[in-house]
Amino acid sequence: QLIAGGSHFSKKFGLTYKEIVGDKIKIDQKINISLNQTSNENILNYISKSIKQYIRVLKKIKPSIVIILGDRYEAFSFAITCYYLNIRIAHIHGGELTTGSFDDNIRHSISKLANYHFVTNKIYKKRLVQLGENKSNIFNTGALGVENYLESKKDKKIIFLKKYNLPHNKKIALITFHPETKSKIGYKNQIKIFLSSLENIKNIYYIFTYNNMDTSGLYFVYQLEKFNKKNKNSKIIKSMGSNVYFNFLKNVDLIIGNSSSAIIEAPSAKTISINVGTRQEGRLLANSVFDCDLVKDQINRLIKKLLKNRKINYKNPHYKKNSRSNLIKTLIKKINENNIQIKKFNDIKF
Repeated sequence: QLIAGGSHFSKKFGLTYKEIVGDKIKIDQKINISLNQTSNENILNYISKSIKQYIRVLKKIKPSIVIILGDRYEAFSFAITCYYLNIRIAHIHGGELTTGSFDDNIRHSISKLANYHFVTNKIYKKRLVQLGENKSNIFNTGALGVENYLESKKDKKIIFLKKYNLPHNKKIALITFHPETKSKIGYKNQIKIFLSSLENIKNIYYIFTYNNMDTSGLYFVYQLEKFNKKNKNSKIIKSMGSNVYFNFLKNVDLIIGNSSSAIIEAPSAKTISINVGTRQEGRLLANSVFDCDLVKDQINRLIKKLLKNRKINYKNPHYKKNSRSNLIKTLIKKINENNIQIKKFNDIKF
């Protein structure tokens, strides 16, 4: 059964539940809680309200196990609820580091609540062992997003440019920039520095997607729309959906920002990425992903440099063959196990 919550029902963020319906996937339970402001206090209230809704839904459907992907506060509130209702948790994408955001600690917290772990690299498996998790319940299956990208239908570039009404005579950059929720730089300065670094670069067209609902997320959206109105060489697409997004990954010349997809899926699309600031700091990077401080001149210079043709090794550290089928087989085996043990902290030898 599928429970959909978070910002899927937010008009501001594109009513993305329609993408789930469009993929002919039934949403069994809808958790529609509005988040009209994005201060830390607003987010805490959202977590509180969502826990109450999740209690109601989970007591109704009584799942044998739940699957949670990632590190968002929306997922964290769900994990807390499952833990207190004694529902087993399978967590995807544990063991990773993103030191520039609250998500980092949230991810580790979900891992400590979870019973089974599906990681994307052996280094992440070692980190979960370091956190006291049982080796026999950690499985290196690779990133589902990479497999989804590789299996998706993608247009040839000339068709892609025509379909989305994009210029043929300019380089195309795909941009997603989320707030750095653990940073020495204030939120207003973060988006100001980032957008100013994109100005005055000739022969480039920017495609923006909305950031997420982190602290000051709505302020970022406002500044993004303001930038787009005065810039003729840009377009905003609130939410693309996976198939459209994968087409952009494949056909753009450059990805700029601090989205995890620029690190996890983009190398398999053979597209160069600029990872700005500290939000994703700590994640394993392919050679096609270039780190850059949140400094206007650094970002500006790196964009110009990378728009020139370069020979790049696109080997993806997050990819493993048959990610989805291996995850499902393991999960079914674990669901059917009768010898369910109480979760314990496993010490490593010091």
